[in-house]
Amino acid sequence: MRTNSPIFSRSAALRPGPALLCLGLWGACAEEAAPPADEKESFASEAVVGKADWSLDPCTSRGWYGDGECDWFCLSPDPDCDEPQLFAKPSGRVAKYPIVLHHGFAGGHDWIFAWSGVAEALTADGHTVVVTEVPPFDSVAVRTEYLKAAVDDILSRTGAAKVNVIAHSMGGLDSRHLITALGYGDRVASLTTISSPHLGTSAADLGLKVVPGLVDPAVDALAELLGMKISDVAESANVRAALTDLSEANAARFNAEHPNDSRVVYQSWAGVSSLLGLAKYGRDKTLLAACNNRLLLNPGTFDRVRPEFIPLAPVIASGRTGPWHDGLVTVLSSKWGDFKGCIPADHSEEVGQFTKGPPNPSTGFDSASFYRTVVYDLSARGM
Repeated sequence: MRTNSPIFSRSAALRPGPALLCLGLWGACAEEAAPPADEKESFASEAVVGKADWSLDPCTSRGWYGDGECDWFCLSPDPDCDEPQLFAKPSGRVAKYPIVLHHGFAGGHDWIFAWSGVAEALTADGHTVVVTEVPPFDSVAVRTEYLKAAVDDILSRTGAAKVNVIAHSMGGLDSRHLITALGYGDRVASLTTISSPHLGTSAADLGLKVVPGLVDPAVDALAELLGMKISDVAESANVRAALTDLSEANAARFNAEHPNDSRVVYQSWAGVSSLLGLAKYGRDKTLLAACNNRLLLNPGTFDRVRPEFIPLAPVIASGRTGPWHDGLVTVLSSKWGDFKGCIPADHSEEVGQFTKGPPNPSTGFDSASFYRTVVYDLSARGM
């Protein structure tokens, strides 16, 4: 249940006006006395001006999650915020071609940036789905060899002529390398990229600067140990090669070497989030322009980036393609081919990580319903 109190809900001043109403159409508590209202008001006010101390989540320590009031300022989504579900009613027919879900840097089963609940939802709709597994910390060229094997396997097993690839983050670069460098344009019907750094990400440039080359063997050794926990195919790691491929400095060369194939449908989406998750961001004209006026939000809501992205957020925002981003990749860098718009999710929420199950109560975004909508749209277009 939500309250209309200006203390506990977003103030009218922070809610987008009627002009944005159309954008959302797509779609254990402490057993002690409730804290005084002015304590919540204080935290909310500090969050608005960016002065809140988030070293500890006040909503956890004070039992504010699930207390019957929508506390939008909490670090994690408060279940009492009951925003309408975006992409609520996906419908259509089974896709003509198999769906290949391809993960990005550091992705893999049971890890961050791994598809969570998406394949199950698509399979339940009747689509043929395969989830790739590639070395999480290696170059585009190395990762693409594993993607190629996965595509060859699904084509062989199903007898299909082509696949639809849906790729997250670095996976979009792998997929473009597959199509152009390895000549798979005749076997890929469509490529849908989700927050892929087509213009690079400044996080990679920073990593290349702060880690001296002489420690590469040690970094790779640690990455290999971590990779074995993430993926069954992490035989090796080359972190510097991966960061180079992901960097803004390398983007122009990569794009020049990987022009689009006319036989493939290219489309893209961008996640958008922020440190504070303030509803006023949804009215920002520069954000709307960055999203090509395709900002899919419930009025009065905005996604709050997860804590693990907070240290890098200023770096991402200040890069060549800033300021709007999902915690790791900017909206501008995410655009490739037919840009479909922005979704209210950070870099992990985009693939259902940490949000598998019900929609995010603070935004209404549901990853499974989003991908079901994307695949039904591909099907309706003959793919």
